[in-house]
Amino acid sequence: MNLQSIQSAFLETKKYEPTSISELMNFIKTLYIKGEMTISEYRTAVMYLEASELEKISN
Repeated sequence: MNLQSIQSAFLETKKYEPTSISELMNFIKTLYIKGEMTISEYRTAVMYLEASELEKISN
């Protein structure tokens, strides 16, 4: 699951655009807790979100 697919899944589920990385983190955490995402997918998604956040900070 890449950053684009995380955002798309969020939009499809919540019916609005995410306003922050924290909102996306909470979303993927919920998916993992519900069993809709494996631990491997969850870790990869967190990695993408953290990298995205670091990229914003460094620019």
